[in-house]
Amino acid sequence: MLNAWRRALLDLIYPPKCPACRAGVTEHGAWCQPCLAAVAGARLINVAEHRLKYLDACYAACDYAAGVQKIIRRLKFQRAERYARHLAWLVARSGAGEYSRGSQAVVPVPLDAARQKERGFNQTELIFREWAANQGLVWLDVLVRCRPTAPQWRLTVSERRQNIKGAFYVTRPELVAGKTLLLVDDIFTTGVTMEECARVLKAAGAKRVAGLAVASGAV
Repeated sequence: MLNAWRRALLDLIYPPKCPACRAGVTEHGAWCQPCLAAVAGARLINVAEHRLKYLDACYAACDYAAGVQKIIRRLKFQRAERYARHLAWLVARSGAGEYSRGSQAVVPVPLDAARQKERGFNQTELIFREWAANQGLVWLDVLVRCRPTAPQWRLTVSERRQNIKGAFYVTRPELVAGKTLLLVDDIFTTGVTMEECARVLKAAGAKRVAGLAVASGAV
């Protein structure tokens, strides 16, 4: 009762708004219908077309369109952590829960230590950790970047593969051995980063690795 009263008071003081256009919405984290329609596009990604042999499947909650692109950039580069809930809202309503059935644990794609220290957080964890708990999935923070890498968006596909090769390792192989894992990240474009993560997870004994991204700007 008290929590409901607090939520009502907060809604009165800070009414929920769409993150893209600031129109009023019915709940915190939500998007208005026009902005939601502009980014709608939840879908399975064809991993064979992307020549990915370690990543068994991949699903994106929405398109990497203007509204989502703006929110992800604000979250990552302006350290606007409040936008994570809006991206989590998209994931929760995308059918990702159904897609994740059969997975035993969620593994986030990590940042390198220097970038995470500068940013203060891993945006993937902010977006997905509560969602994973709501799905009853164990959160396994077992992937680490062992060296800095250049930002992938600046590179060609072949350069991306070289840039990310050997950049990850698994800290607790015994936790992933024999498991069906769901690898999560904010954006899927070429799939090169997820592919390298899936490779090292399978080398550590994972049975299956599927991917889940907030948005896909697949090329």
